[in-house]
Amino acid sequence: MAKADATEYTLFLGCMIPLRHPQIEAAARKALPKVGIKLADVEGFSCCPEPWNVKGANLESWLAVAMRNLAVGEKSGRDMLVLCNGCYATLTEAAHIASNGGEEKAAAEKKLSSLKLSYKGRNKARHVASVLSDMGADAVASSVKKPLAGLKVAVHHGCHLLRPAEVMGFDDPFDPSKLEELVEALGAEVVRYEGYTDCCGRATHDPEATLAIASDKLAAMKKAGANCLVTVCPACFEQFDLGQVEIKRKLGKEHKLPAFHYLQLLAIAQGEDPSELGLDRHRIDVKPALAKIKA
Repeated sequence: MAKADATEYTLFLGCMIPLRHPQIEAAARKALPKVGIKLADVEGFSCCPEPWNVKGANLESWLAVAMRNLAVGEKSGRDMLVLCNGCYATLTEAAHIASNGGEEKAAAEKKLSSLKLSYKGRNKARHVASVLSDMGADAVASSVKKPLAGLKVAVHHGCHLLRPAEVMGFDDPFDPSKLEELVEALGAEVVRYEGYTDCCGRATHDPEATLAIASDKLAAMKKAGANCLVTVCPACFEQFDLGQVEIKRKLGKEHKLPAFHYLQLLAIAQGEDPSELGLDRHRIDVKPALAKIKA
């Protein structure tokens, strides 16, 4: 296996980004090279698969599909870069299970052998927030041309980025700060709010509870003075963007708090034209938030 450039990663997009939120991919391809991250594309990936329904239904099949993706990525000789908390959780936990052996790994390997694949544990999945944090806020700040001064941002980490902490290894699950530092590197102001480490609610199986959890969190963000929120997960993004439409329709509450993926804010701060970042795809108008940025 050829030695790859230390700054080059194999991009793993998962399902939601290419199928429902291509604006996140567009932002990644524009912004990441400006901080020295090269992206390589590899054919053959599938759904990660997602870390709650599939895993809960059949652990062996979930692990086999995840290990197949890891094996495909391993052939490239590079670590895999993911833009989604769910993908990060699945691939990281699958690699953890594979490294510890056991019946689940043996069953998954048997399935992989029929595809003439095997996973040796020579690569891992890296979340884009983790990669940028390891590079340092100063490295991110050095790419900024138009600081986001005047923008007050509520940070939503998302469950799968932080927990289980001993496997994910990103930040303190009870008092995370790394993603906040990355937002501050863009020149924006981070506002803390009540329940800032709470779930967005998307993974619950009760539709009313799902919307109520998201609505409560949005209300807390606005109460703290935020004029937008940022996340690093397409599922959380959708919960707070499209979810606000459903909250208004079903709960009668209107928040009008724009949501961004972090890479979109990074690209804007780097001087990219917002019209080239798919912001018109958002269900909640982002223009009021962008108007807060001081010229």
